[in-house]
Formats: sequence, C-alpha cells, structure tokens
Amino acid sequence: MKPFLLPILGIILTGAFLKTNAANIGSKAPKLQIEHWVKGKPVDINKADEKKIHVIEFWATWCGPCRTSIPHLTKLQKKFKNKGVTIIGVTDEKKSTVERFVRREGKQMEYTVAIEKGDSMSQSYMRAYGQTGIPSAFVVDQKDRIVWVGHPMNCLLYTSPSPRDATLSRMPSSA
Repeated sequence: MKPFLLPILGIILTGAFLKTNAANIGSKAPKLQIEHWVKGKPVDINKADEKKIHVIEFWATWCGPCRTSIPHLTKLQKKFKNKGVTIIGVTDEKKSTVERFVRREGKQMEYTVAIEKGDSMSQSYMRAYGQTGIPSAFVVDQKDRIVWVGHPMNCLLYTSPSPRDATLSRMPSSA
C-alpha cells in the first residue's frame, strides 16, 4: 500500500467506528411517522391530551433478541398502563409479515405495534441517537423529551412503583 494512503485509510476507519449523536438525552422526541397501526390505537406522542410516558421500541419479527424482549415489554405495559405508560413497538417490515407475527404472539404481545413510513423513524431515532442494532428502546417523558435510550430489557420502568420515578430518577440526568 502506498504510504500516503495510510493516513486517509486511518481517517476513514476512525469515522466508521466513532458514534456521532446528533441528538442528546433531553432533546424533544421526533414525531412518530407511522404507515400502519397493526395493534392498538394510534398514538400521537406530541399531542397535548396524551401527556404520558412512551416507550418506543424498534424491533423486527426475525430478530431473536427482539422476540426475547416481547414478554418483558408486555409485563411493563400491563404494570404501568393505568399509570400513563404506553409501549409502542415499531418495525419497518411488510404489513402481512407483522400482522401474522402479532396474531401468532397473541397475549404474549400486549402493547401497541406499528409499521414506520419508510425509514423516517429509523433516521430520526435510531441514527440520531447512534443506535446501530435492534432491539432499541427510547423512553419519552411527559414533556416529550427523550430521557433514556438502550436495550428494552434494561428499561428500568419495571423496577419502580412510579412511572415518573422509574424513567427520570433512575436514568442518568443530562437534561
């Protein structure tokens, strides 16, 4: 390899491994861009009368870790539904594939499921927050701010009696 190409290759490789987050914890949550609501009622996280806590999880039917997190998310939804928490599973797969999967899961998957429009949400959530794999979850508080990002099995809502305490006091504060 030519010696002058080494620095250029180094710059390219460094850029490929650095995580650049355009968005920060505490930033306003992007609007949901949904093509089809598969299960549950449509949710507008930015609507004034729905000032709830939302957990937006990116997943796929073919993803083993995503399937493993489904019962956990169902437990979270059941435990906190009456306390203003809504779980929303978002995928980019074909409608027929997702509908068949959700139907087969039945009571194991008791939360809202939606299909995003194109890759608009993947861009505004996953890429903006440096998430490169699924499942990935985003907790949006009552003020429409993203207060936590990570693997849904690490979501701390389940361990606290109060949804507000669960999402805000146990997350690293940066807002």
